Amino acid sequence: MGFSFLGTLIALIILAPSFLMIKFPPENVPAGVRDAGPVFTILERVGQLGCISILVISKDNFQQVDFGIIAALIVMLIAVYYGLWIRYLVKGRQFKILWDPLGSIPIPMAVLPVCAFGLAAIWGRSIWLSVAVVCLAIGHLANSWHSYKHTENQ
Repeated sequence: MGFSFLGTLIALIILAPSFLMIKFPPENVPAGVRDAGPVFTILERVGQLGCISILVISKDNFQQVDFGIIAALIVMLIAVYYGLWIRYLVKGRQFKILWDPLGSIPIPMAVLPVCAFGLAAIWGRSIWLSVAVVCLAIGHLANSWHSYKHTENQ
């Protein structure tokens, strides 16, 4: 345990685009959009906090990692995720774009970062990060799917 530069870098790179929402909030948010429920929101927040915290203090897990296939997959997921954020900005920051599928991947702007965190847990062989990712996946994907369905019905 201890500060992990690589873990912190992973967390920051995955979370960085989310800060765009502060400067560039979505337009045309449908009335009545809310989360799937308090249980999912709590799981999402616990997962977010857990993923960030565990990555930051995961020195032992990321000290001896090889930059192989898993690292390449993480980079690929993050690159596609960044591309989706560019799509959001270029297409006028419409709320609906946050939930638009990417090919056969529904709600990719929720799925891709969760998968990247999941691969980081595998890469760093971290059970605790895996637990945080499961919490994040349940909460974030449920809330995102709920918003997607609400937007789709508008």
